[in-house]
Amino acid sequence: MGLYRAVARPLFFSLPPEAAHRLAQSILSLPLPWERIGGAPEDPGLRTSLAGIELSNPVGLAAGFDKSCRHLHALGRLGFGYVVGGTITRDPRPGNAKPRIARYPRRGSMTNAMGLPNPGAEAAARILARSPRSGPRFASIADEGPDEVIASHGLLEPHVDGFELNASCPNVSWGRDRDNEGHLALLMRELGARRTRPLFVKLPPFRSDVEREAVLALARIAQDGGADGLTCSNSRPVSDRHLSVGAGGLSGRELFPDTVRIVGEVRAATGEALPINACGGVFSGADALACLDAGAATVQVYTGLIDGGPRAVGDIVRGLSEAPRGRSLAPAPPPGQDGTRPGGLRREFGATAGAGERRPGPTGGPRGRPA
Repeated sequence: MGLYRAVARPLFFSLPPEAAHRLAQSILSLPLPWERIGGAPEDPGLRTSLAGIELSNPVGLAAGFDKSCRHLHALGRLGFGYVVGGTITRDPRPGNAKPRIARYPRRGSMTNAMGLPNPGAEAAARILARSPRSGPRFASIADEGPDEVIASHGLLEPHVDGFELNASCPNVSWGRDRDNEGHLALLMRELGARRTRPLFVKLPPFRSDVEREAVLALARIAQDGGADGLTCSNSRPVSDRHLSVGAGGLSGRELFPDTVRIVGEVRAATGEALPINACGGVFSGADALACLDAGAATVQVYTGLIDGGPRAVGDIVRGLSEAPRGRSLAPAPPPGQDGTRPGGLRREFGATAGAGERRPGPTGGPRGRPA
């Protein structure tokens, strides 16, 4: 990460945020040795299963970095265990007016009011159909009405291994103002009759007791509706005068304490049945370990990749790989169950089956059917 910190990062951060992101995407289009650039170690002990989908490690790319799904192949080659593209809507969206990103490098955070700009489900499906796979890939989907979500799901399903349903986006009016419980319940019913791929529901964050009850209600609706897992959490709604709309979603280091707390509370509320992807402020192997300790099956990285550059994922994976032998990554299982977490790693991380060989995590899941 030294070269990135010394040369590339100052260049990227000297540019307007969206110009820097376009430059990064142009570089990702180049035929470079991305595995070597990412530097993620290959460790059999990090292999795990997420809703039946085999992962090389539990570190994923969060939705939002590749909104068009054009660069998932290169991003996956950096060393992610899986990648999430989008969020994709049925029809193309230009997003909100600029400026719609504000960076705070000293805080390791940013706010965005992008408004879900994306090429639309038909274009995204064509992009994915032409794109080679470097590992498991998911599509994040959302929309104003259930018919649009269902249409996007049908168009994208042949080209992805699973979906992440964005249950609330702070940067579009219908993500803030609608009856999210009724919308999610209807979507779970409609998608349940159609889908053949795993479906994760991405929840909003919570800080107050009222917000907590609202989010846990969404989690229960997702669970009762047959979701294969949850992602905790979306960005935190905040006011920001640097954004054209005056508000956006906060991401980055400032979310991390909330991420660990929310994962633990959602895990306690939903039991051990559903895997949880921890999302928000994961910048290091230690951060990832804390999320896994709290009950997550995987972690997702977004702002950490922007801040740390292409070797960020390798550093996080290496931190997990170098965790002390016997390091516990989950709370004790309920009586009568073995030492595994659903869809996650073994509790005794680094326990060896033989000299230099770590035990892989369990497999299996209700709907895991690789595309």
